[in-house]
Amino acid sequence: MDIYKFKTLAMDLDTHFKIPFELSEDSFNHWLLTLESNQASEQTYQVLLAIQAINQETNLSRQEKSLLLECIYKSMIVFLAPLGKPILNSHLPLSEGDESNLQHIVSIYAELANGFSSCIRKVSDLASAQTLFYGLQSLICAYLHIAQVYQQVYPNFWKQSYRFYGLASKLEIQDLNIEQHDFHSNTINRTFKHLLALYHCNLEQFRPRDMLIVSDCVEKHTSLMLLGKKFAVEKTSLYSGFDLKVDKPPCDLTRLKQSPKSAIRFFSAYTAALEINKNATHEAPGTGVIKSINREHILQAAKTLSLSQKRKFTRFNEQSERCGMIGFSRIIKELHKASPLEPNPENNKIIDQIDPRVAGGWAVPNIELVTEGYEAIDAMKRSHQQNGLLREEQSRLNQAKKNSLSKDIWAKTDTKPQDEASCKADEFYIVDSSIKGYRVIIDTDITQSKVQVGDIIAINNNNIMEIGIICRLLQLTGHKLQLGIKLLALESEISYISLPNHDSIYAWAIFLPGIKALDSSDSLLFNDSKFQCGEFVNLHRHDKEPSSCRLNKLLHLNFAAMHIELFNSSVME
Repeated sequence: MDIYKFKTLAMDLDTHFKIPFELSEDSFNHWLLTLESNQASEQTYQVLLAIQAINQETNLSRQEKSLLLECIYKSMIVFLAPLGKPILNSHLPLSEGDESNLQHIVSIYAELANGFSSCIRKVSDLASAQTLFYGLQSLICAYLHIAQVYQQVYPNFWKQSYRFYGLASKLEIQDLNIEQHDFHSNTINRTFKHLLALYHCNLEQFRPRDMLIVSDCVEKHTSLMLLGKKFAVEKTSLYSGFDLKVDKPPCDLTRLKQSPKSAIRFFSAYTAALEINKNATHEAPGTGVIKSINREHILQAAKTLSLSQKRKFTRFNEQSERCGMIGFSRIIKELHKASPLEPNPENNKIIDQIDPRVAGGWAVPNIELVTEGYEAIDAMKRSHQQNGLLREEQSRLNQAKKNSLSKDIWAKTDTKPQDEASCKADEFYIVDSSIKGYRVIIDTDITQSKVQVGDIIAINNNNIMEIGIICRLLQLTGHKLQLGIKLLALESEISYISLPNHDSIYAWAIFLPGIKALDSSDSLLFNDSKFQCGEFVNLHRHDKEPSSCRLNKLLHLNFAAMHIELFNSSVME
């Protein structure tokens, strides 16, 4: 399943490339500056060739080469950060340029790991510990970038990481502090646990930018994770296991194969997951709604990391084709085509739309008016407008806004109906299903949609639009994606909500009838900042009188939309 051709020593090595700088940190960093005028993919490609050539260099001792590679690794963290930013906000499939750039970035870190591996000296000293430590750090960087395109790691990835950790344990240097690394995981032991924890977090359930937040959070708690040759028999379900001699990731202990030559290790992050869960609000970065969204991601990561998450509903093999749509706005337009429902405001009085109507309520940013990836800037702007700013904070915000305006961040989206071509339904292949979800494959050569975790999806089932959310993503081939879909409702209806006394202020929404079998209530799906959780609104549906409802309980929140349980106020009367 290796779609991206990550170039490592075992692949297409350019033996004619001449190192264009002296073998020193200063010369390398000066050479990096000369690449700034090149395209991003060309910059990363030249760096990749340089590292490959250094790995083949014979004029340096192992320790000298390791020190040079360490300097290069530290330079790459800064150098590659802006080049990888477009991928953090991209939907799949990636553009050709972003795809090429990502291949080079992963290959750079893979080559750094290969270089550190070739520098290993079986000596119990700090220099050896640093070589093994930065080898593991390189693999973590490669792993995160591979995860951002929902791919599997390249061959020998796990075996190489096991070699770094296994040799450090044998030399008894796994707990030596690497003081230059100013992070929580500053030993080989903790760094290896960080990598194992990332695998157990199932990063395919997060957007690329959110993966970095999860990684930062998990890395702070590696000291609470257990790793060793034994495990608590009474807590078998909380452990995974792996063989240091086999190129396979950790697995459930019931599937772990052992032989007399195996070097088995057992891992559990249950205690760390409990701590992360307890402190999720504090751990989540950002403010306001951004913090709330990040908190949801951290809680989900902790749940997965604990290994306590079990499948609740049986999946059935389906093997059928359906049509549908991906994207909240597209679904709204499609539902609206089949309904005569139109807003008919009677009170056109204009009021301050940011005026708080509910004490203690918090506003959700209008995602449709903010370019993907810049929601944090929008949330900052709203928060600081209400609370005031220190002069330094105001200066930073103004600069951020100035930089952002060039990307049309504050511009309104086009409200005109899309043409028929852009509203064409997507084709889905249903692999299996349960009462709460689907496993779907889409061919991006056929379907028009680009996909991201968290997107809202509609699947046509006998002319009824079932609504769900894409909660997992896996890239099978260059143009085939596998989607894990969590169903929110078995049917849907176009609707809109308005303020009780100001029906000219309204927002389109998808009304989702409750599922009795799952004991779920009626709910709404929308993405508009004018309405807050806890607020009373009027719900407008076709052929029904407007009803007063409370936006009662937040069920799901992400950058695509918010899902809120409805409470009909007539019940209280």
